[in-house]
Amino acid sequence: MIEINKIYNTDCREGMKFISDNSVDLVITSPPYNVGINYNTWNDNLSFDDYIQFTKEWLIEVYRILKDDGRIALNILYEINIKERGGRILLVSEYYQLMKHVGFNFAGIVDLIENAPHRVKYTSWGSWLSPSAPYIYNPKECVLLMYKKQWKKKYKGKSYFSNDNKEEFMELTSGMWKYRAETRKLTEANFSLDLPLSAIKILSFENDLVLDPFMGSGTTAIACINTGRNFIGFEIDKHYCDIANERVQQALAEKEVEDC
Repeated sequence: MIEINKIYNTDCREGMKFISDNSVDLVITSPPYNVGINYNTWNDNLSFDDYIQFTKEWLIEVYRILKDDGRIALNILYEINIKERGGRILLVSEYYQLMKHVGFNFAGIVDLIENAPHRVKYTSWGSWLSPSAPYIYNPKECVLLMYKKQWKKKYKGKSYFSNDNKEEFMELTSGMWKYRAETRKLTEANFSLDLPLSAIKILSFENDLVLDPFMGSGTTAIACINTGRNFIGFEIDKHYCDIANERVQQALAEKEVEDC
């Protein structure tokens, strides 16, 4: 019902309606966190109730289109503070509970370790050098791993791993993934290529179909091209979608030269 290896400029909740039931092997995405980022198109300042409703809607569609042994790798913050729109929230817990309600099963959580991290310094000046009301905040991100009905894959394809890179396999199963942040200003919230690459390698076989409902600048698609996976992507902002498609065309051209 929809062509693969394309990125579509539309709201993922609408776009996923055109994907057949039980057809996607893996979903990799980093959704908007609702922390007030100034995206071109998306309103990142919803009330928390509206944000949860939005999240539930796209997760229901993801659950429908995943195969029974399909998986989802969800990159989110551990916690957020949206002040008058909900206060301090353990976001990973909210997602976990919502996904369990939709029907997903829990497969693990990955702690992300950024190389040369840029930590934001927070303090509560009314409690400076005092335990009166210190502001203790963890800006780290994680990857929540869930699956539809069964974790073990029904059919085994070609794996990325062999005896030549078994150390990388061991590292990715450790529950701690290292990554380098994307420093180019491609969008307002850049997705590190290391994250979808890691998820694709450890969670899918060659030629599997990977979906990113929030494709942004096309990073998940690039990771798919580099590892021999098929992809579908949705991006609500036209400018970001144009950037993503331009990057995809460049990656395909480079892959063609590499394969010659």
